[in-house]
Formats: sequence, C-alpha cells, structure tokens
Amino acid sequence: MSKELTPRQWELYNFLKNNYDDETYISKSEIVKYVSGYEIKDGETRFCRDIEFDIHDINNNEIIQKIIVSNHKGYKIGNPKQVHDYLWSREIAAKQSLILTYKMRRKAELNNQYRLKFGKSERNVIEAYLKKEEKEIMNNDNESKDN
Repeated sequence: MSKELTPRQWELYNFLKNNYDDETYISKSEIVKYVSGYEIKDGETRFCRDIEFDIHDINNNEIIQKIIVSNHKGYKIGNPKQVHDYLWSREIAAKQSLILTYKMRRKAELNNQYRLKFGKSERNVIEAYLKKEEKEIMNNDNESKDN
C-alpha cells in the first residue's frame, strides 16, 4: 500500500489537473512559481528535485488514478499516447539499467579467476577490483604528471 500524499503533493497534483492541456507540459519553474512549498536550494545540481520526488510519490499512490508523465519540457497528466510513450521509454531505461547491472555483477563474480589468453594485452587473471598497490602507483603517476 502506498503512503498518504502530503498537502504539497495534493496541491501539485491539483495544479497539474487544473492546468491540463492535451499538449502543454508545465515546467518546474512554473510549478515553483504557482505551487507553495517548493524552493530553489543553493548548490542544487538539478533544479528542484523535490518536484521529481513528489511526482514519483503521486504516480506511486493508489488513490490517484491519473498518470503524470514528464519530458525535458516538464510535467503533465498524460493522454493515452503520451502515457504509452512515457512507459515505453521507462521500460527501455529499466532494461538498459538491468543489462548494465548484469554486466557489472558478472565482472565482480569473475574476479581472480583464470582465463584463456588470446591477445598480448589480456591478463591471465581477471581483476575486477583495483588493488591497493595499483592505486598507489596511479597516484604517484598522477603526482609526477602534475609537476
């Protein structure tokens, strides 16, 4: 069961619903301007992440039946085509993330195992982790380049 929405999240949802236009996305700047409770924090690498977190919670809430979609333009309650496209892009991103996770897990599992050597540049043993000695050598190399 999903957690209850905060008053700010309800206000955000109602703002998106009341300003619905089939093709118009609402930017984070507009949301910060018209929905109370959002502020721009100094040193933020991504503008107003609180909006992203709230959109996630709204979409995750079982009471809200509408789906909020997003793109580089902003957020909106999606129509059938927009929801289809949005979900498709999320599926692709999730699959790519799983593939990368599998590859990294495979590398980690192969650590310290011997392998057949086909090229001169390949090592006899798979080394998925940096050894302390290698790190020290790399640091010394970087220090000598800086001087």
